Amino acid sequence: MKQKDFLQVKEELKGKPILVANRGIPARRICRSIKELGAIPIIAATDLDKTAPFTSGAKELLLLGRDPRAYLDVDLMIRLAKRRGVAGIHPGWGFASESEDFPHKCRDAGITFIGPDQRSMQQLGNKVSVRKLARSLGIPVIAGSRGAVDLEEAEEIAREIGFPLMLKAEGGGGGRGIHIVKDNSELRESFRKASSLAQAEFGNPRLYVEKYLESVRHIEIQVLADRYGNCIAFDERDCTVQRKHQKLVEITPSPWSNMSPELSFLFPMETASTSPIISRQWTRSSP
Repeated sequence: MKQKDFLQVKEELKGKPILVANRGIPARRICRSIKELGAIPIIAATDLDKTAPFTSGAKELLLLGRDPRAYLDVDLMIRLAKRRGVAGIHPGWGFASESEDFPHKCRDAGITFIGPDQRSMQQLGNKVSVRKLARSLGIPVIAGSRGAVDLEEAEEIAREIGFPLMLKAEGGGGGRGIHIVKDNSELRESFRKASSLAQAEFGNPRLYVEKYLESVRHIEIQVLADRYGNCIAFDERDCTVQRKHQKLVEITPSPWSNMSPELSFLFPMETASTSPIISRQWTRSSP
C-alpha cells in the first residue's frame, strides 16, 4: 500500500464530510481536527443534544431522533451517514467506538471507519485475549488466571496467588468491571455480583482473576500505528490519582522519581500518516 504524506491526505480530505459519532468533549476535539484538515465536520446528535455547546464545533448536525440510546445505534448512524454522503466516520471514544461491528458495517456501506479494524478490536477489546497476546509477545502480566473462570476455578486461583485479588469483567474496560476481594469469605458473593453486573453492563458475564497490587503507580504508554506500518509511542502518562478505578487526572511526564526511559520502553519517533489508525493503550502498573 502506497504511503501518503500529511499534505496529500489533507488534499484528499478537502471538502469531504466526516461524521463524528460521539458527543461532548470527544466530539468537540475531533471536529477541530477535521476542520484543520479542510474537511466538513458533522456531529451526530439526539434531539436533546442538538442545542448543546459541543455541537457548535460542527458545520452540520446529523439528527438521530429522541432516543438517547441512538449513540449506540450503529445501523442508524451508518444509514443516515450514507444518505448524507459522508466519506468517513470517526467514533471518538466510548459509546459505539467499542462496537466490533462498526468497522465492517462502515466498510460494507462504502464509508471509511476512522479507527481500528474489527480484528484489532476483537483482540484488544477483550481483556482475556489481551493478556494472552501480551504473554505471546513476552510482555509481563500480573499473576492471575490464564482465561475466564467459573467460581471453583476462581477459588483455586485464589489459593495459588493469595488475597487480595481482583475479579475483572472479560468485556470491561476503562476501570469498569473491577471488583476487589480481600479474603475468601467474600469470594463467592463477590463473584455472583461481579458476573451479574458484567452481564448487565457489557453483555458478557465472564470473569477472570488478577492479583490486586495495593501500592502501585498507574503508568500508561499510548501507541499509535497506521495501516502503512508507521508506529509512534508517546511519552508516559501517570494516571495514579483515581477514584473508584476511574482516572481523575493524567500527568505527563510522570512525577514518579523512579520513572526512566527503560521502564517506559520508548521507541524512536516516526512520522505517521494521517490515515485510519489503531490507537490502544498498553498499561503497566509499577510499584
